[in-house]
Amino acid sequence: MSHSYKRSARISDLLIKEISEMLLRGKVKDPRVSSASITDVKVTDDMGSAKVFFTSFDENSDIQEMLEGLSNAAGYIKSTLSKKLRIKRIPNIEFEYDGLVEKRARIDELIRNISDEES
Repeated sequence: MSHSYKRSARISDLLIKEISEMLLRGKVKDPRVSSASITDVKVTDDMGSAKVFFTSFDENSDIQEMLEGLSNAAGYIKSTLSKKLRIKRIPNIEFEYDGLVEKRARIDELIRNISDEES
């Protein structure tokens, strides 16, 4: 395992924690992001950019609106992170919807249905 991988993984974990906390505590004032939940962060090896994956815990949320809200807040989030974290370079942040959560939930539901039918 290379040193850069370890560092990018540590930074990813740190960003998940910090961005999640910002959203949970209402630091991002945009109401479109109130139900956003960070599921993962992938940081490039050069620490230049971070893809932040999110989902919503409110099934009635408009994902496109949420994405726009998070994208608009990216500069604020990066600025806040640079003040709080003790790392040289905060990566540029890009948000992307994580559809895997819904897919996993659907698979779980299908498995439960099959199990119920067999009972």
